[in-house]
Amino acid sequence: MNNIVFNNIVHVDKDVNVHEFFYDALQHVTSTSNYWTFTDTKDALRTLISRKITPDIIFLDLDFHKMSGHEFLAHLKKFEHLRNVPAIIFSDSTRRSTRQVTRILGAKGFIKKSCSQHEFIEILSSILSLDFLMNPNLDFSSFTNFTQVHNLDSLLFQNTCSNEVIEYGFNIN
Repeated sequence: MNNIVFNNIVHVDKDVNVHEFFYDALQHVTSTSNYWTFTDTKDALRTLISRKITPDIIFLDLDFHKMSGHEFLAHLKKFEHLRNVPAIIFSDSTRRSTRQVTRILGAKGFIKKSCSQHEFIEILSSILSLDFLMNPNLDFSSFTNFTQVHNLDSLLFQNTCSNEVIEYGFNIN
């Protein structure tokens, strides 16, 4: 078990089965973490803004009805006490443009939900111990480490990314 540096974990996903999958993996990684789950982004944002919970890291799905994960991420960055909390996207999406938009909005990584429990345990262990920020050689097929993407300009100026950013109403500059 790695040296866990993120102990207050918030997980926002509308699917309670995903919460169970996540919690089972978390139990393999650490038994000392606090784990809060939300099935609604608006509820999660209200709770975080009010400081009832102070997260060290947030895991976020993108597919919600009232407020998308993209919108949640954009709102999160407006608050000083939440601005620097790392957000990791945990989503079914496989579109490159989705990853690009979440990176622009400040996400630190992207995990495809299609990963196995074993692979997710390895990924979660690395993320919670900061290995993913420190080790440029990590290579998980279901994990994109945005801290290793060095050429952000190429992401910003590709047509798919620009169109999607405009669609969501976010300003890159």
